[in-house]
Amino acid sequence: MEQQTYRIIEEGGASVVHLGGALTIQEITELKLVLQQALGQNDRVVVDCSQAQKMDFPWLQLLCSAHRTAVRAGKSLVLTNLPKVMQALKAESGFNRHCSCPLSDAEANCLWVEDDHGQ
Repeated sequence: MEQQTYRIIEEGGASVVHLGGALTIQEITELKLVLQQALGQNDRVVVDCSQAQKMDFPWLQLLCSAHRTAVRAGKSLVLTNLPKVMQALKAESGFNRHCSCPLSDAEANCLWVEDDHGQ
């Protein structure tokens, strides 16, 4: 099993969560706590996935849930530096979107509406 690593750094008025290693169901509880901590520290959270090596469907679900939680609290959560493995997982899992899902009140509030996510 690949080790999952994270660190939260305050940069430019945002909590930047740097994630590395495995982002899978085995680590989902710890990942949830990391995202909750970041959202508790700042109104803007940037999740940097550049060092992620392995991920699965529950990770995408957790990101979606964290994003909805942030929006409801008047905060923002965005992704940056998505590795190819995550881009492929998004496509295979049906998370690539051209418009927001029914749970979002506006297109701008959907984490999965396609853009460059820092690429």
